[in-house]
Amino acid sequence: MENVIFYPLVATVISAIFAATLWRQYRRKPRAYLLAWSIALAVYAVAALTEVIGAAGGWSPMLYRIYYFFGGITVVGVLALGTIYLLAPRFGRAALGLLVLLAAIGLVGILGANLQTGLLETHQVPSADAIRLEHGAFNVIAILMAAVLNSVGSVILIGGALWSAYGAWRRGGAPSRLVANILIAAGAFVVAGASTLFRVFHVYELFYIGQAIGVLVMFGGFLAAQRAPRRAANLEPAPSR
Repeated sequence: MENVIFYPLVATVISAIFAATLWRQYRRKPRAYLLAWSIALAVYAVAALTEVIGAAGGWSPMLYRIYYFFGGITVVGVLALGTIYLLAPRFGRAALGLLVLLAAIGLVGILGANLQTGLLETHQVPSADAIRLEHGAFNVIAILMAAVLNSVGSVILIGGALWSAYGAWRRGGAPSRLVANILIAAGAFVVAGASTLFRVFHVYELFYIGQAIGVLVMFGGFLAAQRAPRRAANLEPAPSR
């Protein structure tokens, strides 16, 4: 039982500390991508905290709904929003509006979903079968919003890294944005990969070790990204006289 609680607690503490760090940096240097990523890590911390509570006292339907909304529906979308604000800020407001809309639809879905309560009688992360498509329209909505936000968000994270690579190659400068976005994307996929391996092999500790490593890698990307716009600006050609 101690290990069951320890790993999600580590993920919660790490993500909360990093969220606070990015928030302080945002207050000193207001940048929309810093705000988005600090919120993303706070969302991640909430999702990990539900796992701590579930590991300690078991899962309830409401706890699972909170876990699913923050960890399954929201977090990747907010990470992707930070990438948009960093690389294509003119689309940031539209992306924010769309994210809020889809997340709100997902919230309605998960709040109204019919859950397999028998699968919640565990101290580990409940099976994905706890919410099934065939058990009602709200289930379909929740699963669809999770799929859309995670798939599109992942594409944006990967696409951001590729776009950064192209921009660095075209300018002939240091690929700072590439490094930042690769780290962020890699961290997100470490978490996703750990979740997949956990569901396949049922090694519970692997899930939380992957979470802790993933959030560390993402935070490294966030730190690298802070200096990327300034470096990129220095690589712009001087105006002709």
